[in-house]
Amino acid sequence: MPAQAGVTNGNFETGDFTGWNVEYLRNNGITTFPPVTRADLGLVAGAADTNTTVRGTPAFNDGPLAIPLQGSWSANVNNRGNNRRASAITQTATMTLADVDPTDNKIHLRMAVAPVIQDGGHAPSAQAYFFVAITNVTKNRQMFSTFNFANQPGVPWNTVGGYQYTGWQAIDVAPGNGFLDVGDQVLIEVIAAGCNAGGHSGELYVDSVGPFFAGLLVSAKTVDTALPGTDVTYTYTYSNNSGLTVTDTKVDVVAPATLNAFNAVVNATFKSLSAPGGTCTAPAVGSSDPVSCNFGTLNDHTSGTFQITYTVPATATTTSPNNKLNHGNYNISGTGASTFLGPLVQTNVIASGSLTDLAISVNDGVSSVAPNGALTYVVTVTNLGPTAVTGAPVSQTASSLTVGSWTCSGSNGGVCGNATGSGALSGELVNLPVGASVTYTVNATAAASGTTSTVFSVAAPAGVTESSSANNAAGDTNSIGVLRQLTVTKAGTGTGTVSSVPAGLNCGASCGMSVANGGQVILTASAPAGSIFTGWTGACTGTGNPCTISNMTSDQSVVATFALTATVTSSVGANGTATPTAPQVVGQGGTVVYSLTPSAGYYPAVSGTCPGNLVGNIYTVGPVTGDCTVRFDFSDITVTATSGANGSMSPTGVTGVVAGNRAVYTLAPAAGFIARIATGGTACGGTLSGNTFTTNTVNANCTVDVTFVAATANSIPTLSEWGLILMSALLGLMAFMHRRQLGVR
Repeated sequence: MPAQAGVTNGNFETGDFTGWNVEYLRNNGITTFPPVTRADLGLVAGAADTNTTVRGTPAFNDGPLAIPLQGSWSANVNNRGNNRRASAITQTATMTLADVDPTDNKIHLRMAVAPVIQDGGHAPSAQAYFFVAITNVTKNRQMFSTFNFANQPGVPWNTVGGYQYTGWQAIDVAPGNGFLDVGDQVLIEVIAAGCNAGGHSGELYVDSVGPFFAGLLVSAKTVDTALPGTDVTYTYTYSNNSGLTVTDTKVDVVAPATLNAFNAVVNATFKSLSAPGGTCTAPAVGSSDPVSCNFGTLNDHTSGTFQITYTVPATATTTSPNNKLNHGNYNISGTGASTFLGPLVQTNVIASGSLTDLAISVNDGVSSVAPNGALTYVVTVTNLGPTAVTGAPVSQTASSLTVGSWTCSGSNGGVCGNATGSGALSGELVNLPVGASVTYTVNATAAASGTTSTVFSVAAPAGVTESSSANNAAGDTNSIGVLRQLTVTKAGTGTGTVSSVPAGLNCGASCGMSVANGGQVILTASAPAGSIFTGWTGACTGTGNPCTISNMTSDQSVVATFALTATVTSSVGANGTATPTAPQVVGQGGTVVYSLTPSAGYYPAVSGTCPGNLVGNIYTVGPVTGDCTVRFDFSDITVTATSGANGSMSPTGVTGVVAGNRAVYTLAPAAGFIARIATGGTACGGTLSGNTFTTNTVNANCTVDVTFVAATANSIPTLSEWGLILMSALLGLMAFMHRRQLGVR
């Protein structure tokens, strides 16, 4: 998985700010509150300083933060930045196909941030803060900004040594196709500042700037605007891009918070929950208690969604700048994975007005088109409520595309202004009761070369306020070129899906998509719980996931194989450690390798239901055919095993044995040879059955010495074999005497 894609040094693993511009600034006071753009911050140039750097350890005492987040380095912006000091790091990055997330086929720009800020008790506009802005330079459009200040409501602040901090929290920017496309240049601005009064510092740790986190991620979306006492629904998306299967995946959610007219914190109250596939603990309706949902096992490259509806406090202030319903206290965690906070989501609370949520979507079913080829766009406009609208305008922009005829039809009471037309949609008026929709079918012709791009938008009419602007526009792009065919087939005992960037695959047992000549396709395999992706063949090879097929100048085919899973669960005794520690999910027939570290004077002793092999301090479980367990103990009682020529044994060398237990060895004589076990002296003693030797119970150090001798009729029996011969003879004699006594001849 490309962690950085179009961003240079997004994980700061160069140990410096290669690819970034560092600015030293002064906080003279925020000019527009709450700030939306960098200009609103009122920052001016400051003196050069050493307060912005990269670090491998926390910069403050008792560091409860995990610094760095990943790898060896994280950026530290405005370290100890008091005395009105502020700092910024900026970069202009060009978006690539590898920046597209296959789960929704949108370009994502994500980053992890962790603020460490002193609360000066000032007004919000004068507190220490951090600010992040993402601007599409190519399209001259700011796509995102977030402003976070000390002691902000709805944020899970912790306190240490006079500083407030949160755990690592995510920022996730994905405005959609047509608004952020491959080739666009994006300006990233990350700023931290001390308070305007000068006595309190504000600093920010930054890491993993790019399209993906190597870990768990959760984010929430809801409306932009709401009224006191009304309901707002949050849609949470959770995903795993750790490269591993994560078990016991949980999302914990604390109710959103805002201020009342007296600047006291008030919480939203729980209304309802819908969490397919999750086992959830929900509070009573009207309560502000937390919600916790467990989604169990989450394989790599898998995701899901759920929804919680809250009621905005009836006493929430509607006076700017405090009229924000803040939701930043929710996180995702799992066994073997770091806990991550979701991005802060804010909703403006207004006193009155008619609100509604208009949504628009577009799909043409392809990602590439032949030169001068035909395209058909299906555009759906829906009113999600709660207010009916009359005369909502629908419009379209187009590039490298000639728009031809179109038709419009209504559903559930939706009414089109015109049933037919031609050319790009321009202010077409539609009437939409709550729950109604209209669908446009738009025909178009691509240009001879380049990339087609079109964006459809809808707006609320006069007198109605749009409550959620994020879904008011939708775009679609297509590469133009001679079409090549990519075919994907699934194989194996498991189940799974294969998605593509650009979009186009919808796989059953097999699927295919058209790709413009010379184009690139990124394939990502994902499997549900109970299955696992095991590898590619064809145009993609190996187990790397995702796989990139570059420069498609001919038809190509790929096979993705999925296997049923088995879980290897380990446990460890005293006097040593074993890694990995979390349960390991592997495809049946696969292996798991454990690295063992005994304390001085101790040796590993392995038991359990998993098959495996110990070589030195490395234990390999496998082949795994079902769920199994492996136990690692460390003992100062040892068995030393050696073997001669003409065969082998496993394990060899020094092996720990827990007092009172036995050691088991597998012998493999060469053809024509048989095993002999030495006896006497320090020998452990035991039983040889076929080619398996099991020692007697071990309570002191002992040895197992194996030789392999030619299997001839004159082979001299070992002492243990003589014992078996004598015992057999004695049993035969006893049987004969018994028959004589009974008179049987």
